[in-house]
Amino acid sequence: MTPLPKLIRDAGLTSVTIIKNYGTADEERLPSEAQLLNSDEAYFAIEAPLYEGDHVEMPDPRGTSVTKMAAEVVQHPIPANMAHSFGGSSGYTKVTWGRVETPRQAPVRRLDLQRLHPAVISAASGLFADRQYDSAVSEALKSVEVRVRDLTELQLSGAPLMQEAFKPKEPRLNVAVEAGRSGDDEREGFFYLFRGAMVGIRNPKAHELSRGEDPDEALEVLALASLLHRRLDVAEERLD
Repeated sequence: MTPLPKLIRDAGLTSVTIIKNYGTADEERLPSEAQLLNSDEAYFAIEAPLYEGDHVEMPDPRGTSVTKMAAEVVQHPIPANMAHSFGGSSGYTKVTWGRVETPRQAPVRRLDLQRLHPAVISAASGLFADRQYDSAVSEALKSVEVRVRDLTELQLSGAPLMQEAFKPKEPRLNVAVEAGRSGDDEREGFFYLFRGAMVGIRNPKAHELSRGEDPDEALEVLALASLLHRRLDVAEERLD
């Protein structure tokens, strides 16, 4: 096992912050200490929760702070009889810094109700807030069904309604935004999405899929209903 170098033993400790998932919605900041010997590397106690790809925020000589990325992290355990050399630690971790890149940010970092189509918010947001997830899902998809019926004036419901409204060859509602073959593919794909939403989710026999207690799954279904409503917006503009 590698002994702790004298250079490290003689250096002072600096308070730093280890940053997990830097620049994301799941960012986590953990206080720690390090021996900052130069601009290229640093040393931590082996117990420090630092891994390659983590970032470290540390003081800057100008009185501000600087953030560096741990490009290489190598742990060096030391014998118990030398533990006093690093404040009782059982080893040390050598970190080589890499280039810090600006984290990529998604334009929408988290899905929430307020970003969904107004028709879904109107039909389901109150029920969702009251934790009535089955009812929220049912009402959101019911709003899709009712809107398709109103736009087509068909006296049908569920899968038969979607079958007639979105049949790929001669749809009553054209939800495609592309032309040519791409448009044909869109019409066929959304035919299955509309019909599948009715058969697989709207159908009361399938309600147990949401288990009535899973807000994440319910929100995902509301997002599907929102997508379907946005394509109905496209179709409705063509009817005017």
